[in-house]
Amino acid sequence: MFGDQVQFVLVQGVMQIPVLLVLVVGLILVAARRDRLSRLAKGLTVAGCGVLLIGILANVAWLALIPTLLRTDPSTTEFGVINAGVALVLNLCQAVGLGLLIGGVLAGGIRPPVAAGQPVEMR
Repeated sequence: MFGDQVQFVLVQGVMQIPVLLVLVVGLILVAARRDRLSRLAKGLTVAGCGVLLIGILANVAWLALIPTLLRTDPSTTEFGVINAGVALVLNLCQAVGLGLLIGGVLAGGIRPPVAAGQPVEMR
């Protein structure tokens, strides 16, 4: 029975790898362009990626706990309430993380197009 739970958690973790890779690559790109990004843009982007990473880890942890929780034989109502509470927290985490990422994108402001031959002003 324990082996089934480990396999379940591993499958759920593997399914999160594409999102984890995107977030890690995003953090690498922010680090590579740190000299061209405003402090606010960097901070919001890193915070957004961090919140989303924490959300993914919390989701995998919740999925790992479900088999253990079900072995305690909760009523359908009890399990529904617990699951709804966890889902609410995870959805809020995702919304906050995405909001921070969008804020990071917009924090740099819109720069006017540069005419040919004019120097580019860096902030």
